[in-house]
Amino acid sequence: MYRIAVVEDQHNDAKRFQTMLSQYAQDQQIEISCTVWESAETFLDQYRHQYEMIFMDIRLPGMDGMQAARHLRKMDHTVLLVFLTTLAQYAVEGYEVDAVDYIIKPITYASLRLKMPRLLRRCSVEEKEIIIQGSEKTIKLRPSELMYIEIFDHHIQFMTQNGVIRSYGTLKEVEDALPENFFRVNNQTIVNLRFVKNVDKENVILPDREFSLSRRRRKGFLEALQSSGIRM
Repeated sequence: MYRIAVVEDQHNDAKRFQTMLSQYAQDQQIEISCTVWESAETFLDQYRHQYEMIFMDIRLPGMDGMQAARHLRKMDHTVLLVFLTTLAQYAVEGYEVDAVDYIIKPITYASLRLKMPRLLRRCSVEEKEIIIQGSEKTIKLRPSELMYIEIFDHHIQFMTQNGVIRSYGTLKEVEDALPENFFRVNNQTIVNLRFVKNVDKENVILPDREFSLSRRRRKGFLEALQSSGIRM
């Protein structure tokens, strides 16, 4: 499923855009989940890396789309960002916040249908799921939903965007099942590089936690972070 956010304060425009996305999903026989946010401030306050793509109106009351995009990039460097604008000249500023495209308003189904194939190809939703044997049931999870993994005496905690999944095993087994954008920062912790906000001399800092960075792992971690293309 492709998870999409639409940040648009005009209710009718948002509803119409949502309908067009549903029509596109039906035509292409794919699954799209669309959530509308009428306030950039509320959207950012509740943002938890839960989307593959964000469509953002540039002209928003209060915090406008460009300001919101700058704040968004401090939290997430990889999510696809598309601006909605009445004038193409405003979209030029989008390059500084790594916007991948823009759509001119009023939006038509034809223009959306033209843009979507390229945008969807850039989404990372086709990643291979991993299987976690939880304490009560077996769970399939996409790696991009994982923020970090911790282990305490063979008890493993998978911290996801939707909460904690508890399991039992070794961190090595987990590490072998994860893609390259995960890195073991110490003997007890693996982090998803996508969620790293900062690194200091001793710690790796994520949105809600920080973990000690082993001295012997520091060089490899910084190299992995650089090669991933993630900026802080």
